[in-house]
Amino acid sequence: MLNEKRSELIGAIIGDGGIRFAPKFHQYYVEMTGNKKYEREYFQYLADLFMQEFNLTSNIREDKRALRLRVYSKDLVLWLRSFNLPYNKEKCKNIFIPEEILKNTDFLTSCIRGITDTDGSLFFANKGYRKDYPTVEISTTSNVLAFQIRDALKDIFDFRVGFRNFTQGSFHKIYRISINGDKMLEKWMATIGFSNNRNFDKYRKYKSNEKWG
Repeated sequence: MLNEKRSELIGAIIGDGGIRFAPKFHQYYVEMTGNKKYEREYFQYLADLFMQEFNLTSNIREDKRALRLRVYSKDLVLWLRSFNLPYNKEKCKNIFIPEEILKNTDFLTSCIRGITDTDGSLFFANKGYRKDYPTVEISTTSNVLAFQIRDALKDIFDFRVGFRNFTQGSFHKIYRISINGDKMLEKWMATIGFSNNRNFDKYRKYKSNEKWG
């Protein structure tokens, strides 16, 4: 059964996770990767959600390049597959927000938060007249997901939304959805917010009027 916390987990998987579904090899797990320097607390938060919602233990480990969280569970993978989410190597250009989440504003809010916490960022640009012009930005290679997020933020949540795409390398098209400016950032925090302290700490610094170098 869907709820807000499960929708947030689905969002995190959509953003920077993967579903391993290989019945032939008896492999069923979910894996997410993150920044080992800045996201340990967030990965523990995700692990706590998996335990609270599914009574599943997460294996969190560190390698040379990243922090990795893996949850082994056939039932979890089959539940995720019930939303027709792509798995294995099919994910990147084909991922989307399930219709069941799109139909419920509370679920959608949580899902977009999860996507942003894993595959988005809050940053501050130097505009000359100021060094802390705020932008919340989400990047994806999925055409469907990009338009789902853009349309939801614009039509359901009433944000002013920036949207662009460009080709990276010989074949990857990247879509970027952005929320720009002070008013839109405050609206974001009131409406969607962050669970990942990597982003929330930047917001706190911005609100405390600390100087940006």
